[in-house]
Amino acid sequence: MNLRRNNFFLRDSSFWILFVILFSTGLVFFKLPFEFYFHYIFLFPLTAFFILKSGIPKFYYKLFAIPLLVGLIHVALGNNDFFTFFKVFFGLSISILFFFFILHKYDFNNLKIFKIYCSACWLLCIFAIIQIFSFLIDFRTGYNFSWILNKWGFVRGGIIGFRVNSILPEPTYLATSLSPAVYISIRNLINKNTFIFSYFQSIVIILISILTTSTIGYLGILISIILSLDFFRLRYIIFTVLISILVYNIAYNNVLDFSERVNSAKGLWIDKDFTINNTNNSSFVLYNNLHIAKENLMNYPLFGTGLGSHETAFKKFTLTKSLIQYDFEFNIKDGNSLFIRLSTETGLFGLFFIFIIIFNGFIYKSNSQLETDYHMIISHAIFIFMVLVLIRQGNYMLNGLPFIFLLYHFNKISYNEKINSLNE
Repeated sequence: MNLRRNNFFLRDSSFWILFVILFSTGLVFFKLPFEFYFHYIFLFPLTAFFILKSGIPKFYYKLFAIPLLVGLIHVALGNNDFFTFFKVFFGLSISILFFFFILHKYDFNNLKIFKIYCSACWLLCIFAIIQIFSFLIDFRTGYNFSWILNKWGFVRGGIIGFRVNSILPEPTYLATSLSPAVYISIRNLINKNTFIFSYFQSIVIILISILTTSTIGYLGILISIILSLDFFRLRYIIFTVLISILVYNIAYNNVLDFSERVNSAKGLWIDKDFTINNTNNSSFVLYNNLHIAKENLMNYPLFGTGLGSHETAFKKFTLTKSLIQYDFEFNIKDGNSLFIRLSTETGLFGLFFIFIIIFNGFIYKSNSQLETDYHMIISHAIFIFMVLVLIRQGNYMLNGLPFIFLLYHFNKISYNEKINSLNE
């Protein structure tokens, strides 16, 4: 993106409000009885204002009728806590309504809205650049933001001495949030294009994603390469496989964090080795939460046990109280993966609903009748994001997840409308 040409976003107060709501999750005012994030001071009153002005859209009642009924039933059955259910139900409702109103404010202009999101990603990268250079010159205030962000962590290791996370709480969050911009950047370099980002910006975005040393970020890069190529041609399949093997070997042999996660994952999933080396890390968290979701799904397969119930299921089925006597009581609430949490809380119905959204919104190939293929590019970029959060992010509202899902859905609607208008 040419910042001089597109810097109207930076002068737009609504852009800054959106940026704060999307990416200020590193700051909370208090953590009990629930985490009150900094961006709530904008999110709640603005949503209330939009509702008073425009009313609640009809789709909301259809979307939340079943989750409300299922949640209340399982609260009555003791499979869920009422406060936890209400907290998640209310928070998700407010988040979805707010982002719907934002899309409406921009007249569902999906290209403009996506450019705004990419501008926010570039701003994250600017903070990451400041963080990197501050670390290299040993300026602690510039690379360790815990002095202002109280839910933010500095993680040593990685490629340059620490894992880059910009202003987001974890490196994985940064890698996931940047994944649409990474796809655009990789596509630009492969196709010699400057869609949204310049060549320089594209290179910077990819490098920052690499410097997170997030396994999920590397997966996003791989999927981006595949979707940026005509991968049904044999030579591109061979090229992608060779590049993947090369990148994997470089990361495995040179990035300690990556190799440790690979080794522990192999130990858990293949060797069934539950020694401390394999269980004292994020691989075991994912393994344990998947076990919890499976047990809960076997008991309540159709609709799960309601929003927010993964915490209750965790206490019932965690391996840390049976097979492994370690005190690993982290990620109790979000399941470490959207797929896992949906399995527990919404059952097969919720999983089917999400996969239908993803399937229906995916644009494999742009229609030749259209002058531009930006609908397809946006679809691919957001598809990658959704795949990554299904694997590794269990919070329904973190870093604007409802915003991404809504944009993905309305991007396909806009695409279909243009196709239909051409055929009339």
